[in-house]
Amino acid sequence: MVNDTAVSLGTAGEIQFRNVPIESILDNPEGNPRKNIRQRDIDKLCESIIACGGILVPLVVFQGPTPRTYYLLDGERRLIAAKKLGLKEVPVNILPRALAKDENLATMFTIHMARVSWNPMARAMALNKYLELRPELEKNKRVLRQITGMSPNEINNALLIRMFPKEFQIRAVFPEKPNGFEPSYLIELARVIEKAEELGLSNKKQRPHTIESFVAKIGKLISDPYQLKDLRNVLSNTQKQEAQKIFQKLVEDPTYGIEPVLLSYHTKMEGLRSLHVRATDSSIEDALLLTKAQWRTLLTSLEALKGVKLRQEDLNEITKLLKRTRHAVRAIF
Repeated sequence: MVNDTAVSLGTAGEIQFRNVPIESILDNPEGNPRKNIRQRDIDKLCESIIACGGILVPLVVFQGPTPRTYYLLDGERRLIAAKKLGLKEVPVNILPRALAKDENLATMFTIHMARVSWNPMARAMALNKYLELRPELEKNKRVLRQITGMSPNEINNALLIRMFPKEFQIRAVFPEKPNGFEPSYLIELARVIEKAEELGLSNKKQRPHTIESFVAKIGKLISDPYQLKDLRNVLSNTQKQEAQKIFQKLVEDPTYGIEPVLLSYHTKMEGLRSLHVRATDSSIEDALLLTKAQWRTLLTSLEALKGVKLRQEDLNEITKLLKRTRHAVRAIF
């Protein structure tokens, strides 16, 4: 016989504790916002369950579509581990009533943000799904911060990624997979596209093609999300006709990467600085952009030397150059 224990929640009703059959627990109808559950985490959890003699923290569920079935609200990793271990039952806390879709998502935010943080893209996707149900909250950042625990910058980033198809968002949820990439690529790319549209270099009708072109280059011709950030600065500080040529070539030429654009721009800026122009905020910004581009080029070159047996004189020269770089950085800061 099942032994029930009730915990009072006042007017909200009672949470019931039970041990229930694993097969009675159904996937959450809104999905799992964390999405990228890693096998190594499940393996560690299995070891912990074995060591503790069972699951110590109950899963959280609410009433399913039929009697004695339940929708999972919290505890997907524990449920996966229990299935892997062949357990027949798991401990659960049953909420006193079913949850509406927006309540469901909001509660998952509350539970998960208090534990292991979600992948930024998974969190952004969950927020956007919530806003589909509560669109009136999109401009109320204070309420969104309270519901999600996200910072204003994280909320803004979440809103930015809505321009990308779900297939690309999912690839950013699983950056460790062969076709995956870090969420920061999409965030910086969204800012580039917004800037291009603001400058009149592109428009919303061209977005799908623009997105396809740039995403295809991630990890190949775009090796760092900061390249996209630097590209945005280049487009902002280049005459419109020239900026349009640059952007169009990046979109239309599948073999053209951002690095040549940055090097060309910074070489031009370096030439202007050689005329001893008085230092201004803009020229200092150009110098920083050039420095970052040159250092990235250096790192790329050093990566290519991995496994290569260099002559001692070459090693000595590289070491001297690195020392000079270190001294130069110290002199600045």
